[in-house]
Amino acid sequence: MIMGFTTYAERRIIEAVQGKDAAALNIGVGWKGWKEDVEKFKDNLEFTKLKTKQEGVDPDDVYSRIPYEKGFQFLWRIERQVGRPEFDRFLKEYIFTYSFKTIDTETFLDFLIKELPGIEEKIDLELWIEGTGIPPDAHEPVSYLYTKILSLAKDFKLGKMPKEEETADWGGREWELYLENLPKSIEVSQIQILDARYRFSESKNYDIKVAFLQLAISSKYRDCYAEVEKTLKEVGRMRYLRKLYAALAQGPGMEEEKILANRIYSEACESYHPIAQRVVESMFSKNL
Repeated sequence: MIMGFTTYAERRIIEAVQGKDAAALNIGVGWKGWKEDVEKFKDNLEFTKLKTKQEGVDPDDVYSRIPYEKGFQFLWRIERQVGRPEFDRFLKEYIFTYSFKTIDTETFLDFLIKELPGIEEKIDLELWIEGTGIPPDAHEPVSYLYTKILSLAKDFKLGKMPKEEETADWGGREWELYLENLPKSIEVSQIQILDARYRFSESKNYDIKVAFLQLAISSKYRDCYAEVEKTLKEVGRMRYLRKLYAALAQGPGMEEEKILANRIYSEACESYHPIAQRVVESMFSKNL
């Protein structure tokens, strides 16, 4: 649950500082990632639960956004049920009671039921904690900007590009959401137009850049492969390494990309953290 609490806190801060639309975008990016990771574990649904059995399992091998996003959605579901003022009261009492302590899931649930009587009758707590996949009462964010970006991404499939005035005020989160909702594989000519107009491959924002490079790889836009290599040699964060190496190494018909992934890794691996090395090598063992 700790990842869910930190994600919830982050989004409350974003809402307070940047507004509800910004918070909705953050939730929307997380929602997309949650769905993708649930699909990734479709053959091992144990790791789509909030409370998982990990005996004999290396946590780095089953890392995903699920604990963050499902944990957040669980807390958000409770907030929607009882209202924010009451949920804030619960949070303050929870922090006061358990700050600087370690508790297990059962202790948290007992405290939740004690502080919010009847909550177990209104929300299926067992389904959220022990159930697999995405619960039916999980909630996709609703905001004008979020809906607009998804609509523009959908229009791209019809050959329509966003107008300049539609994206004039967009920042990193807006572009990340847009790129991640484009089709996984598109025509090379479309990739070229996107990059020529917006210079995604040169972006200093790695969330935008990596989202675009994933799209370039899946579409086999090889003009961007030098930028893929450069990125993999200058960043060390697992969230970026995992995405780019997975794009190169996974899937049929990617033999050239797999060779490229192997070469880049052999040249860059010494600069990676040992955990990152282990995760990438595990990925390679299953795909190369």
